[in-house]
Amino acid sequence: MKKSVFFFTACCLLFSCQVKRQDHIAYLNKVNEIDSIYRIANDTIAALGMYEKLFVKKPAFQDDLIREFETYIKLSDQYKRNFGGKESLYTLIPLLAPNWKYNKADKELLALYKKYGIDSLELESKIVLWKEGLNKRLIDSFSIARLRDQEKGRRDAYIQKSNDKKNAELLIWTFNHYGYPSLQKTGLWGNQDIFMPAGMIIHHMAGTDSYPYFRKKLLEYVRSGECPPGDYASMVDRYCNLKNLDCVYCTMDNVAIPDSARADKNRKKIGLPSIKHSKKILADYLKQ
Repeated sequence: MKKSVFFFTACCLLFSCQVKRQDHIAYLNKVNEIDSIYRIANDTIAALGMYEKLFVKKPAFQDDLIREFETYIKLSDQYKRNFGGKESLYTLIPLLAPNWKYNKADKELLALYKKYGIDSLELESKIVLWKEGLNKRLIDSFSIARLRDQEKGRRDAYIQKSNDKKNAELLIWTFNHYGYPSLQKTGLWGNQDIFMPAGMIIHHMAGTDSYPYFRKKLLEYVRSGECPPGDYASMVDRYCNLKNLDCVYCTMDNVAIPDSARADKNRKKIGLPSIKHSKKILADYLKQ
């Protein structure tokens, strides 16, 4: 009897883990649906209602370009709807923190914090606390990795191959010891203010012997919500380009898209917006 109970419990736990793994892709697709209603259908009220329901069920998250939680808060305040006030604004701070260099120039955002009783000094102190909680060892490692990645502008093929191999080894070591080097672990700015997006290094893993490993492993991190699906898709599409294969997600500029419907289907499987929707998101972002 005890063995049966143990087996049943183990099966439930395994099933629960599998469902949880898929949760973030489902979340991303829901955000894409809501953003499309807001951005393309221009139905802000409907989008806000859907965001309210989403954030009741799911923890706040922030895509680089859609910036869904920030958008939800700003629009809710504009339409005089309850978004959780001060507590939600505190929740937003670590999501803004990696890009704080740019966010602190957002006058609308700063005015919103001030309106709810959070002044610039308190905001800056929260950002400092967030920075103190980052993984210093990973920051040191990825600051070096970023310099390696861009050595001689990647124009020397021998150096490029050698450095990509070293960065592949670093990524594998990081996965084994710390998991994915997300923005909440490393931030976006390294030592001496080096801009160090992990996505660029991952993009170049397409040309390494470790590519099959990264294609499988990074998909796990997309499912868990740690690796942005765009970074994963970019690596896969670069590999296809290097091998003269049709693109899978069709994220690269100046690359033919043989079947946009198939590409959109592939994109949905990892939580990326459709090609048309992505172009609209980028166009709106560049207007800012």
